[in-house]
Amino acid sequence: MGNRLLKIKVKVFGLEIRGERLSKKVRISMLVAAVLIAVIAAAVIIDQIVAGSRPQNNSVLVFRRGGEIVVRIDGVQTVVSDTSACEFKCDNESGRVFFAVDSAYSDGLYDLYYVEKQRSEIAEPRIIDYGIEKDFDVVSGKVYYLKKNIQDGAYDGCICNVDKNKIEAFSANVESIYPLDNCDELYFTKMHGNNRVLYKYSDGAPSEVSRDIRQILCYNKIENPHIIYEKKSQANEDLTELYIAFSESEPELICDNTFSVLYDYYTPSGNLYYFTSSEESVSWSYVISDQYAESDKSVIKPQRKDFLSFFGISAEYNAALHEYQDKLVRDEIRDALNQTMENGEFSAPVFTAFAYNSNGNFKLAENIDPQNVYTVSAFGEPKIIFESTEIVKGDTDMNTLVTIAQRSTMDEVIEYARSLVADSVKSNGMEFAAYGSSGAVSHELSGYDRQKTLFSFSRDGGRIFAFVRDTLGERLNLFTNSLDSQLTPSAQISVDTGISSYRFVGNSVLYLKTDVGKNTGDIYAYNGEKAVKLSNAASAFTVENSEDIIAIKGQNTSSAQPTADYYICTEDGEELIGNDIVVSSFKFSEDKKAAFIQGDNARLCVFKSGKTSSVADGVSEIILFE
Repeated sequence: MGNRLLKIKVKVFGLEIRGERLSKKVRISMLVAAVLIAVIAAAVIIDQIVAGSRPQNNSVLVFRRGGEIVVRIDGVQTVVSDTSACEFKCDNESGRVFFAVDSAYSDGLYDLYYVEKQRSEIAEPRIIDYGIEKDFDVVSGKVYYLKKNIQDGAYDGCICNVDKNKIEAFSANVESIYPLDNCDELYFTKMHGNNRVLYKYSDGAPSEVSRDIRQILCYNKIENPHIIYEKKSQANEDLTELYIAFSESEPELICDNTFSVLYDYYTPSGNLYYFTSSEESVSWSYVISDQYAESDKSVIKPQRKDFLSFFGISAEYNAALHEYQDKLVRDEIRDALNQTMENGEFSAPVFTAFAYNSNGNFKLAENIDPQNVYTVSAFGEPKIIFESTEIVKGDTDMNTLVTIAQRSTMDEVIEYARSLVADSVKSNGMEFAAYGSSGAVSHELSGYDRQKTLFSFSRDGGRIFAFVRDTLGERLNLFTNSLDSQLTPSAQISVDTGISSYRFVGNSVLYLKTDVGKNTGDIYAYNGEKAVKLSNAASAFTVENSEDIIAIKGQNTSSAQPTADYYICTEDGEELIGNDIVVSSFKFSEDKKAAFIQGDNARLCVFKSGKTSSVADGVSEIILFE
């Protein structure tokens, strides 16, 4: 048989293999290979079928209708029977919708569930865990939550990998969790007494990062996910050390004597602005002389036994006691003023402004009060517009404050100190400062009334926009200053008048121009060269996803729920999204889809690819739209 000539014909999924003059051994090898090919091909097809049952870039809609909550995924919907369901969150990649319900086992806690679409239907809700805190996060397909430990009452930090049906408790006694996108590590905090401690969980084990944490912010859904945190400064407890920590890297120290940070102006990958200060500059004593600051440190309560003499208690005891009592009054004044300044109620403006970005740290200007910063540039070279001030020291000292405290109240002392600080500040006008290729530059920004002007930079930081209130205070006039290659502002240029509202899109400013006494007007976009009309007869507009412009027309405010007509502005003009939309219901997704409730029938509609379709009637609330 081994010498026989064989003809074989193998056909696997349309692939035909022919062979002649093959031995038995070769024939068997080819048959095994053919079977393997068949198995692999079948696995691929099954995988495609399974993958097809899990839609990518899903359309998710959760809404309330009557007394029920409806979850809709890619046109297929189900009713969540538990009326306590809340905190709906979506994982777009898997199409899963997560939510919490009142726990069936623990008062004040929640049970965590999810639903997902499988082929042509949504499966019944599946339990993830019991007895969790209400707040949870869904990041990169994983669920992060706090689960109460019934033995000690503290909370365990947990991660659920739904694909693997696996729950991992990564640490006990966790306060907060800060997961990062597309990475296997996370940050979390614990309380050790009154001390907040930051930890990092990586490679299956937690490690301590820092103690004395004052502030943490987490930034996800960006190219480089990261956290920014502050910890108490080792040199001065009124200041902090500022750090940034990107995924898969160690924390980077930005500044070790931070007074304040402009988080509201921060955009990831852009400029982070912060202020530094010496110990004296954050204290009221920069303005009011505390001549007893050092000597009071050595004043202690006198003991009667230490002042005994042949004639009884010596006169020195009364003098020491009086000195100690005076010291207690001064300490009370110091504590009250320090607490008032810590609460941000007043400050001595002798701080230095810095900016941090991927290129490093840059010093912009000195003698700035963070409360008198008008705007900063999010991107491009660091830039700031502020009121330039200096401190003129007075002749008031601690004895004056003690006198007020003895005859009045501590509130009077604080009010008097606040007035002294305010009176010590001398304004030198508005100033523009920046850091460019030649280093730090500073210019007077003249021609604007700081009491009536709102400033902003274009997104790239190459232009200043100034909105100045008119004499009646009802409308804004738009001016602009361009910046040359040396970061020198040009003279102001008048752009338009009669502006009632504005927003920024890229390097352009959008604004609604209306006449006094009228509720509607025209929407314009100004890019630094010319103003282009985008829409007319609009009563308002919004900007979604930093770029999609929605014009709002035909507002009806007479009903309990104000309604309006919504249009999306496109390159070809306007496109109607829907009429009679309940204003508070309008939702817009990142992929330019909209969901909203219409008119008297409370009709839920979805706008997609230029078409509006009806989903359901009698809808009272849109809970989630992705």
